[in-house]
Amino acid sequence: MGWISGIIGGGLGAMIAGPIGAVIGATIGAGMGGGQQLQQGAGFRLNQTQQRQAIFFTAAYSMVGKLAKADGRVCPDEIAAIEKISREALGLDAQTRDYANKVFAQAKDSPDSFASYAQQFSDLFAHDQQLCSFMMSFLFQVAMADDDLHPQEEAMLLEAKTAFRLPESLYNSLRSRYVGHTSSSVSLKKHYETLGVASDATTAEIKKAYRQKASEFHPDKIEGKGLPPEFIKFANDRLAEINEAYDKVMNSRK
Repeated sequence: MGWISGIIGGGLGAMIAGPIGAVIGATIGAGMGGGQQLQQGAGFRLNQTQQRQAIFFTAAYSMVGKLAKADGRVCPDEIAAIEKISREALGLDAQTRDYANKVFAQAKDSPDSFASYAQQFSDLFAHDQQLCSFMMSFLFQVAMADDDLHPQEEAMLLEAKTAFRLPESLYNSLRSRYVGHTSSSVSLKKHYETLGVASDATTAEIKKAYRQKASEFHPDKIEGKGLPPEFIKFANDRLAEINEAYDKVMNSRK
């Protein structure tokens, strides 16, 4: 049994304070999973890794809710884009999508700010910069799902960068990767940005950056740190992009 069983059974919300705990409690109160599943999950206690997975997932969709409403309203295109990410980028099953949708709905209209969710996530995960970097990458993908970065969305992303204690260089690398540069003439530049190095970096610097990035997004390494299994597909896709970027950059230097 995984973290979703503990959420359905109501075994986590009371244990977590702050805005993330409030969202979990409100989601359970909204009828998450149905009565029969609730009865089956009752009394199920999450271990430490499952608690971290549940908190990571809830924080992610809470921040997504705030991002979607950054311009004051959530439009149908944004909902469709987030649903696409849930199905394709994360591969969520129906039960987990139901939970994600309820978290999204609760968080977007809650009085708590985006910064408060980002700060509570940071309080739990800031010691692990790999997971914070992973979350930042996910938030950028969500923000750019409609191919437009609204100024209020970027303001929230900057709040996340500060809360997560991520370096400016990492934020700028992610921003360059996700925002703009759609023509084929700049595809090689995008590969350098994916690796987080300048185009004039030495081969040794590129290899070092590649090893670091590949380690950062290797599913086997980060799953045990509290990354929900539902995010493993996203990690695999990012690792594939990193591998492709490295191959393209190295081939261009031959």
